[in-house]
Amino acid sequence: MNHLLKAISEANNHLLKEYSITHALQECITALGSNTLVDRCYIFKNEIKDGVLILNYEYEWCKKDVTPFIGNPELSGIPYDVFPGLLETLIQNLPLYGLVRESENVLFRETMEMQGIKSYLFTPIFSNDEFWGWIGFDDCETERIWQEEEVNVIHTVARNIGIRLNQDKVHFELESALDELNFYMKSSKQAKWEWNIITGGVKFTYYWFEMLGFTPEELEESFETWRNRIHPDDLSEIEQNLSNYINKISDNYSGVVRMLHKLGHYVWIKYSGIMITDNFGVATKIVGTHIDISEIKEKEIELAQQRNEYDHLVNSLAEVIFKTELNGDIIFLNSQWEKTTGYKINQCIHQNLFDYFENITSEIIEKQLEESSSTKLFEAQLVKKNGHKIWVLLILTIQTDIRNNKKIAIGSITDINDTISLKNELEISEQKFRFIAENTSDLIMQHRPDGIVTYVSSNCEKLIGYKPHELLNKSPYLILHPDDLERIKIQHKNILNFKNEIMTFRVRRKDQEYIWCETSSNIILNSNKEIIGVQTSSRDITERVKDQEEIKLALEKERELNELKSGFVTMASHQFRTPLSVIFSNVELLNYKINTKKVIIKDDVEVITNRIGNEVNRMTELMNNILVFGEYESNNLKIEIKEILLSDFIEKLIETYFNNEKDNRKLIFEMTGTEKPILSDESLLIHILNNLISNAFKYSKGSSNPILKIDFDQSYFKIQIIDFGIGIIPKETKHLFKSFYRGSNTSTIQGSGLGLIIAKQFTELLNGTISISSKIDEMTVVSLKFPYKQKKNRLTNIKK
Repeated sequence: MNHLLKAISEANNHLLKEYSITHALQECITALGSNTLVDRCYIFKNEIKDGVLILNYEYEWCKKDVTPFIGNPELSGIPYDVFPGLLETLIQNLPLYGLVRESENVLFRETMEMQGIKSYLFTPIFSNDEFWGWIGFDDCETERIWQEEEVNVIHTVARNIGIRLNQDKVHFELESALDELNFYMKSSKQAKWEWNIITGGVKFTYYWFEMLGFTPEELEESFETWRNRIHPDDLSEIEQNLSNYINKISDNYSGVVRMLHKLGHYVWIKYSGIMITDNFGVATKIVGTHIDISEIKEKEIELAQQRNEYDHLVNSLAEVIFKTELNGDIIFLNSQWEKTTGYKINQCIHQNLFDYFENITSEIIEKQLEESSSTKLFEAQLVKKNGHKIWVLLILTIQTDIRNNKKIAIGSITDINDTISLKNELEISEQKFRFIAENTSDLIMQHRPDGIVTYVSSNCEKLIGYKPHELLNKSPYLILHPDDLERIKIQHKNILNFKNEIMTFRVRRKDQEYIWCETSSNIILNSNKEIIGVQTSSRDITERVKDQEEIKLALEKERELNELKSGFVTMASHQFRTPLSVIFSNVELLNYKINTKKVIIKDDVEVITNRIGNEVNRMTELMNNILVFGEYESNNLKIEIKEILLSDFIEKLIETYFNNEKDNRKLIFEMTGTEKPILSDESLLIHILNNLISNAFKYSKGSSNPILKIDFDQSYFKIQIIDFGIGIIPKETKHLFKSFYRGSNTSTIQGSGLGLIIAKQFTELLNGTISISSKIDEMTVVSLKFPYKQKKNRLTNIKK
């Protein structure tokens, strides 16, 4: 029993001395467990969750080498239903103990045996008659038989724990109440004071000094201290109030007074007091409070100023402002009422507002407000004092009067007589506009400044396939051609800057076809000359655009033809004149030699005939190129596709045309890759290569041998003609493929200006490409690319 007494002593000591209840409970079960020689001691705390009472395993002590269960999620958040009979016993403040193997609760017995527990003791903890939880003791090594006196002793410790828990709860509630009281006194800025009328002694609480900016040490607690800090203008009144109260002339001592702050300004103080009398009814003491209401008073002053400003503003409005009872009886009217109606305000108060209207009654208003409490608008006729009727806009809403929590109606009356007249005129004008818009062939649309469509005439479907409602509230940019968008957006900005423009653009019809439209625009202004919209008128000009394009193409073709004719005349006059002059002069020279010499020297004749032959060849080449170019231009050129072995073709071409150059230079032929047969036109290839190779020799006299390279790629073959001659001036490269064009550095070299253009045209006929790269006075490379296959064994008229 001694070990139990020691356990109780240590446990009670912890409960009394430990400030933290959590620490106290842990030390308590440590003392109980270690001194009662059990294997494990613990506390389960109750909790109500979702209306169900559950257990939480929160404190534990274990003997060395015994497995702890603290933190095991399976021992927290479990309902009492898991262990039938446990709650019924403990909630009666009765302990539960015994041997595990003797328990009739099968689930309880199995659970305890799984944890290696052989005997147990559970004793409940009640805090102020509330079942807070229970202490548990486990024996795992022996089947301990708990004696009744031992159980009673431990039950006593459980009761002490409950007392400590209740003390903590009461202490917490008391601290909360004190904190709440202190908070209330501080937040309400109240200070307490006492004045002993018999002795003259005065007491002020700390906040009395603080609200005046002082500390208690800086001011004496006396009647004169209070009196000296009262504003001079308020002193006589508050002293009179105090005297009347003490002498029972008045039964109340309260009011508002200004008191001097330490910083020199005055604060507004609300004062009140209660008089205490002796058995004979003589006043002995007054106890009261002072409250700093400076902030409230300043708000009142500010509110009064705002009320004055509000009254001035309301009476300055051009609208009538009113308040009425729900039945329409007038409570308030601003001064505009007299200006609008001619009636005096004081004559109309408590009259029914709706008696002044022609076509509206309080019953109509009540019915409207019953259906919805939101703000209502009515156009009505107001009857003036002189009998004249004017149209007004009546705006009405129901609100609560904060003074008496009563429902009232407030609203305004605005003179819209001129507006109604203008509205009628606008309706007539709009009807005229609609008639014109619906009976014109043009598509009439109206837009907001951002372009959104607000009106579409009915012929929209006829012009672009859309019904009017399909375009309303949408941007017209959605059906414009993408290539026209940026230009139209710029023109749209110009229109909004008062620069009206005629726009032409493409519109996508509903069937996805594009048509050309011509649109004129006019801005729509309000009475303040501000742009509120744009009106457009559009017509289909697709046929006109097509005609213009055809005329433009015809003019362009005519211009090109004129340039071609002019170039041809210039070239022909120059190219024919030179060889004819040479031939004529050499014929004269030959005649001269015949006439002056009896014996003609063979060498002299050969020189002359060679000159004549060269010029004849030059003219022949020129005529051939002109004839070929003419066939191409007149669409009479024919091609014949057949299989060609390119290496054999090139070798025959070289042997036929380029084996007898006068300077003895040769064309170097190189080939890379695996040769494949090609399908092409032999005649066109001869024209292409003949012109290009001739140029290579012609423009590289005195330089290295020209080179012809063939490269057989996977999907195409490439031909390159390379010479090391005069090159091409960079700025003239862009003109190389123009008819009759010759570079400025070729004036001393014979040529027609047709070779490259013929090569380009014939290359493209064979689905190939041609490109030229050059370095002046170094080299020129002409590159050709062709597909391996063309259309085979078919004569075709070339159509451009």
